[in-house]
Amino acid sequence: MKKNFRLLALILTVCFVFSTILFSMFVVGFGAQTKAKRTAPGFDPSIDVSKPVKIVGYLLGDAPAEFPNVMKELNKKLQKDINATMEINYIGWGDLNYKYPLILASGENVDWMYAANWCFYFQEAAKGGFKELTMDMIKKYMPRHYKATPSVAWQEAKVKGKIYMIPTATPDRKADVVIIRGDLREKYKLPPIKKYNDIEPFLAAIKKNEKSMMPMNLDNQYDLNSVMWRLLVEKTDYLEDVARVSTGGTGLFTTIYDTKPKVYYIMDKEILPAFKDAAKKVKSWYDKGYINRNAYANKVRSKDAFDQGKSAVAFGNSQDIQSNLANAKTKGWKVEIIPIFDKRGHRPADPYINNGVALVAKTKNAERTLMALDLIMEEKSYNYLVYFGIQGKNYIIKNNKIDLPKGVTADNNTYPPDAAGFWFTNKDQFLPLASWDDNYIALRNTIKKALVSSPLSSFSLDQTKVKTEIANLNSVMTQYYNPICLGMVKNVDEAFATLDKKLKAAGVEKVKAEALRQLEQYFRERNQ
Repeated sequence: MKKNFRLLALILTVCFVFSTILFSMFVVGFGAQTKAKRTAPGFDPSIDVSKPVKIVGYLLGDAPAEFPNVMKELNKKLQKDINATMEINYIGWGDLNYKYPLILASGENVDWMYAANWCFYFQEAAKGGFKELTMDMIKKYMPRHYKATPSVAWQEAKVKGKIYMIPTATPDRKADVVIIRGDLREKYKLPPIKKYNDIEPFLAAIKKNEKSMMPMNLDNQYDLNSVMWRLLVEKTDYLEDVARVSTGGTGLFTTIYDTKPKVYYIMDKEILPAFKDAAKKVKSWYDKGYINRNAYANKVRSKDAFDQGKSAVAFGNSQDIQSNLANAKTKGWKVEIIPIFDKRGHRPADPYINNGVALVAKTKNAERTLMALDLIMEEKSYNYLVYFGIQGKNYIIKNNKIDLPKGVTADNNTYPPDAAGFWFTNKDQFLPLASWDDNYIALRNTIKKALVSSPLSSFSLDQTKVKTEIANLNSVMTQYYNPICLGMVKNVDEAFATLDKKLKAAGVEKVKAEALRQLEQYFRERNQ
C-alpha cells in the first residue's frame, strides 16, 4: 500500500511537471506570437510591420552635401514608425534620357522612382514598367495622402483607365522663367527686360565685356530646348507635345485652349513660322558666341553655372530659382526674373501629375513603400526634413518664416530648399521663406493670375497602336530637332525641310490620326 502510494505520488509529480512545461511553452509561444505582430501608428491596425524592410528609390538631379545625414534622420523616423529603412539614389540631369529607362529595363532592385508627365510616366506606364495601383491600396497604405489629394489628381494619373502613379496633392503654382544678372544689365545701362524675346542686347553686352562669363552656359538636358522653346511660347498659344514625350518629342502638339479635337504638326502653317523665327534667332545667338559650344557634352545646368558666376542667364522655373535668388543675395548680385507666358499672357496650371512617384512593377515591398511615401509626402516633420534638411543646421523657423541659421548662407547651406528632388511632397504645409523679397512675392502673385486650366490636363495618349512610331518620332526629333534648338545648324529652312521628311518617314501622319481619334473620344466623354 505504501509502495502504491509512492508510485501514485511520483506519477502525479511527473504529470504536474509535464503540464507545467506544456503551459509554459504555450505561454511563451503565445507571447512570442503576440509580440511578433507590430502595427504602425496612423495606419490600418491590420497592417503588420513586424518584418523589417529596406526600400530603394530614385530621385532626379544630384544629392546635396547634407543628404547622408538627412537620410540617417529619415531612417530613424521610418524605423520607429513603420520598421523600414530607405536608400535613395539619384539620376543626374545629363544622364536622365538613357539611365531612367535603363533602370526600369535592367531588373535592378528598385521599389520606387520619381515620375511625372514630363518625366517618362506615360511612356514607362505604357511599357509595363510601373506597378498598377488601386484606390483601395491608397486608402489602406497612404491614408494621409488619400485624404489630401482630390479625385481629379487620380483621374489625371490614369493610363488606359488604370493608375500607375502617386501624384502630388499640391501641384506647383509656377511658371517657366529666365533669370539674368540685373546688376550687369544696370552696369551696361540697358533698359529693363520684360520679354525674353528682347534679351539680345544684354547677351551682346555680356559677350563684349564679361570675358570670364558666357551669356548662356547651357547643359545637354534641361537647357537644351529651353533657350528656343521660351522664345516660341511668347509668340504662340501655349503648345504641348500630344504624347507628352519627355525627350525629343513627336512633332505633334495640342494647345491649352483647345476645346475641340485638334492636333498641330510642327510644319503646319499655323505654327511653323513661329518655330522658324525662334530657331533663326537662336542660330544667330549661337553664331555670335552667346551660347556655349559644348552644350551637347555639358552636364552643368545654366542655373548652377549662374551661381558660379559663369553664366549671365539661367533657365528654370519660379520654384527652383529660389536657391539662385538666395545665393545671389549673399554675393551682392541683383537678379531679375523674366516670367514666360504665351501670347495671351497665360501658361497652363501644372497638373497634379507634374510631380509624383511611381512604384516599379517588380517591387517586392509595395505596401511598405506606400506607407513610407505617405509619411514623407504628408507628415509635416518628414516633409520639412526631406525638403529643408535638418532643423537648426539647414533651416530655422523665425518670425513664422523659414530662415537660415546664424552663419549659414545660401552659398554654404549644405541642404538648400527644393534641391534634393522631393518635389512631390505637400507644399501647402510650408511657411514662406525669409529670402522672398517684394519682387519675388509680386512674381508669385503675377503667376497665380496668369495660370489657366487646360481642358487637356487629364488627357493621356494611349500609345499601344503607335508605340513604334512614337519611338521613331522621338529619335528623329532628338537627332534633327535638338540641333535646331541650339542653333547648331547651317541653314534653318533646310533643317526644317529635312526634319519634315524624317518625321513623315517615321510615321507622323499615323500618330496624328490616332491622336485625333483619341481626342475625339476624350472630348465626347468629357462633355457628357
